[in-house]
Amino acid sequence: WNHDNNCYEASGLINRLLGIKRENGSMDPFKQFDGDLGSCVKCKDILSKFHVDPCASDEIVVPKPIVSGIRKKPLMVIGQTPGLTEYRTGKPFQGQAGKGIRGELSNLGVHDFDREVFSSAVAKCFPGRKHRKVNDPFSKCEDRQPPAAMVRNCRQFLKRQVELADPAIIITLGSLALKAYLEMSGQQVSSPRLENYVGTAQEWGERKVIFFPHTSGSARWLNNHSNKLLFGKAKNLLRIALLESGVVNA
Repeated sequence: WNHDNNCYEASGLINRLLGIKRENGSMDPFKQFDGDLGSCVKCKDILSKFHVDPCASDEIVVPKPIVSGIRKKPLMVIGQTPGLTEYRTGKPFQGQAGKGIRGELSNLGVHDFDREVFSSAVAKCFPGRKHRKVNDPFSKCEDRQPPAAMVRNCRQFLKRQVELADPAIIITLGSLALKAYLEMSGQQVSSPRLENYVGTAQEWGERKVIFFPHTSGSARWLNNHSNKLLFGKAKNLLRIALLESGVVNA
């Protein structure tokens, strides 16, 4: 396997050989996508340099793309990367950030998250954890930001997820998801700041895009009172969008 080859091409061939087709003989785009994503190992060399959790063991990260079974959904949430809990379970939004966004949406009337929301992330594989202080092996561990190469490798998958899920509303979580959306929508912003977007909404074709801060308990952005007010505006915008799109009832 040449890891530099496009994962779509290689895994697409596997799916054709396996015969993942509709009854009329054409490829089922949803199953094909899930197969393409699930078999991607393009970041294997990158991940081989990282530990799953250096505070716990010497275990090395291996590629485990989170495949949630893509289907058309009215809502789509784009996070940063899978975390340690997602790496262990193979399911999206199971950790602290997942609990946070599930709770926020439940408060707005979206009570069946897994049925109504398609869960995605900028990077499809867990990039491991790292020591908070680079030269201190006794410091606490925290989630690693995905390297730029991982983000580039995953970009085509994220674009395809938006096309296939075809959501009426997209919610971005944190600055990395915000930047990914801006790039996908053709907006040239080198260093977007959350405070310039949270509390606003954009139209992207027929979709409404609403910007949230990261919902993990460790995110410090919400420690600022002004940012909390912006988050309140964002939730009000989302409440209106949910009502207008018919996802929830008044």
